[in-house]
Amino acid sequence: MSRTLRVVCYAVNGSGVGHLTRLHGIARWMRRYAVAAGVRPEIMFLTSCEADGILFADAFPSFKLPSKTVIADAGFDKLAYLALAKQWVWHSLTIARPDLFIVDTFPRGAYGELLGALDLCRRKAFIYRPTKSSFAARPDFQAMLPLYDRILVPDHQDRAEVILSDAARARTTFVGPVTARDPHELLDRDTARRDLGIEGDRLAILVTAGGGGDPGVDDHLSLAHRALGDDPSIHLVLAAGPLYRGRPIRGPRITWIDSPGLAERMRAFDLAVSAAGYNTFHELMLAGVPTLFLPQEKIADEQDRRAARAIDAGAGLRVELTVESLREGVARLRALHGASAAASALMPESHARDAAAELLRLVLPSHEVDAAEAIVTNDVLTAAPSLEGFLHLLRALSGGELDARNGPLALEVAESMSAVPPQYATRIVDLLTRKLATATPAERAHALQSVTEAFAPFADWNGAAILLSVLQTERQLAPRTFVARLCTFLTTLNAAGSDLYRGVAELSRASATAEPGTNEAILRVETEGSS
Repeated sequence: MSRTLRVVCYAVNGSGVGHLTRLHGIARWMRRYAVAAGVRPEIMFLTSCEADGILFADAFPSFKLPSKTVIADAGFDKLAYLALAKQWVWHSLTIARPDLFIVDTFPRGAYGELLGALDLCRRKAFIYRPTKSSFAARPDFQAMLPLYDRILVPDHQDRAEVILSDAARARTTFVGPVTARDPHELLDRDTARRDLGIEGDRLAILVTAGGGGDPGVDDHLSLAHRALGDDPSIHLVLAAGPLYRGRPIRGPRITWIDSPGLAERMRAFDLAVSAAGYNTFHELMLAGVPTLFLPQEKIADEQDRRAARAIDAGAGLRVELTVESLREGVARLRALHGASAAASALMPESHARDAAAELLRLVLPSHEVDAAEAIVTNDVLTAAPSLEGFLHLLRALSGGELDARNGPLALEVAESMSAVPPQYATRIVDLLTRKLATATPAERAHALQSVTEAFAPFADWNGAAILLSVLQTERQLAPRTFVARLCTFLTTLNAAGSDLYRGVAELSRASATAEPGTNEAILRVETEGSS
């Protein structure tokens, strides 16, 4: 990859993890598409979130500033901290000089520092999560929007109410709700329940406190436990969130979680008790989990509106944070027909990939992004051992180009080569496809499948690579004829009880006197000799 794309994601605010989670989901798809476009992505995060460990699992580097919450709890001087934070952001961008700078929720920055920093970035994008009108209508908020090259609203246009000037509206795209994980990445119900220790057919109820940094989290968790924990037919999963600093609740039929990774296990749950924060709401709906909502009052987030959308669709109910209301709500929600299907209908898919493609079009040619979208499909991410390995294979089959039309062929080959260790699979793909000078993509695919099967009995992939390196580039034999003779040679060699290094020696001797540009004499003579 001769080109490098440097992206800085700005996820700085108070006590939540939503801004970080949203950008994380988008960044995962940006990296996939950039790699498919032949670009080396350098995606980093500037964040004050104390849960930046969620980035570590996906190998995204984060540069960390203490959160406002920690600074306040530690008794630091607020003005001194603000001055430090502003300088930290400015200097970070001065050094990084990103090709693309992505800001979530706060267009001026959490400290009002971005007005003088945006010029340090080649292109700028703003993730405009729908917020309260009292927050979005502020003059300082609206004045910043036209300074961004692209504004993405992570919601549907017919559902989202966002305030935009004419200048900002012209550069705004509604991409649909974004989550960190896509449906194909969610564990199936049985696997997720086993991971969470949910036994038998107990009713699995998730009690989630979002990121865990909001006031009232202790009451939320403890009251839900009091209301539902004594019922032997219920298994409670208490998800305190990575920012929670209180005492855990333990007991029978209780799973306590205060770490990331819950999104992949959402299909374990029959219902949930939750606030209506952006990320948790959409993760629950994506997994089809009917929910008892306890909307929180936020500075910017309209949780009441979001919860009402699910309630109107028949995917949930609103309850009060009392023992009686929670118990009654569980009974009513269990009797609510079609609630799971209604939840799934609200959020059938994540649009993180759409957001990523729109952002990349700011810094890459559109046709390259279009091609990457065609190549990186759910089938590829599910079936291929690695995206990089699949792209390498697709390029080899397509004669040096990434041709999405050959994607199904590449998936078939990847499956047939799944037992080959990745470091050898790459070498074998390169060596064999380069020998087939006149082959079509289908013939290259057939060759890799057939030759991999013929090498398998030897269980020596290093030897396989060495043997292929001895052969000449084939310019006379038809590709299928060459492959058939090579497979016959290997079958005969194995039947004689010889290893691949015996085959390497025999082929090396024959190639010394063989006609250049063909393996016909080499394989014919040595096949007969080995027999």
